[in-house]
Amino acid sequence: MPLEVCPGRLIWERHRNREYLVFVDESFYRFFGFCAIDGNFCHGALGIPRDNYDQLKAVLQPLLRDYTRRVHQAIGQQPAEIKYSVLRTLPLSFRLRFARELVRALVETGGFVSAFYSSTRGTIMERVRTSLLERVDAVPDEHAALFTAAKTELLVQFQGVGQAELITHLLLTPFSSFSSLLRSFDCTFRVCYDPRQSDEDRQVRDEIADYMGRLVRVPDLFGNDTGYLGVEINTRSHDEIGLQLADVIAGEVREFFRSNPDALIESATLRLITPESDEPLQKFIEINNRTFKNGALSPMSNGLFRRLARRNSANIVSYYYPVLSAGMLTCVTDTGQLRDLEISTRLISDLLD
Repeated sequence: MPLEVCPGRLIWERHRNREYLVFVDESFYRFFGFCAIDGNFCHGALGIPRDNYDQLKAVLQPLLRDYTRRVHQAIGQQPAEIKYSVLRTLPLSFRLRFARELVRALVETGGFVSAFYSSTRGTIMERVRTSLLERVDAVPDEHAALFTAAKTELLVQFQGVGQAELITHLLLTPFSSFSSLLRSFDCTFRVCYDPRQSDEDRQVRDEIADYMGRLVRVPDLFGNDTGYLGVEINTRSHDEIGLQLADVIAGEVREFFRSNPDALIESATLRLITPESDEPLQKFIEINNRTFKNGALSPMSNGLFRRLARRNSANIVSYYYPVLSAGMLTCVTDTGQLRDLEISTRLISDLLD
């Protein structure tokens, strides 16, 4: 399993039985409404033991002061907060230094980062795949009509207060991931989520609470405790450095996938991945003394692995690999598969439809 061999494991092992704060922010481009086929959305997260949060902020103070100074020189005014959209305009040498020093601080304080990327195409194709389950074994090559129908279904489903239902849908995978990672070290966690608008965020909070509660009520699958302590939505990003850093992570990961579309295409297939389908390399998990298939595996190409695991200035996300949650990034492929890029195992894991 990727968590067993990823570089961050030894870091988090030293912080067993701690309570973590997990800051979550979002970055997107023409995603809502599904009108732009090149639209995309990314949740970025930064987790830190609650008792070490002040230490993290203190360690980063010189770096943050330099960021403020550089932005003031560039635009002639003091920035209200750290924003990836501003950071990416600064010299590459500073962006690389920012990543190095943030990673060094997270290693010192027991932190981690994670990210979850979806494109408009992938989100719609995921619905196409779901609508075909139990009827066929693959999405047909000619699927324009299915694509249009799936887009219409999504637009009908995700309406109402702001974009609360869609955001909740996008958050389910991150919340499950935080729980899985931190319960591996007997840790609990509380989420701080950057609010968009009050009504929307209250609905997101309530639906996430219901979702996590349902996980607890299926102990054979998820154990008796998810470790989840609640979500805080009343803190604005300009008042919380953790949220600002989560925005940086979301931006870097979104930039990676936009610049490396092959990560969403490599080994992707229109075939449905089901308990009965037959792939050359399959992944199984044991639950309650029973074995279940949970996905299909394929080798990661050397080129994709090098871009993610070996520090390179063309893909700054590679600098975060030492503290990347379970050593992997999560995304939805262009064919609609939920995918884990398991950098630490050099494998691509496409999960069951």
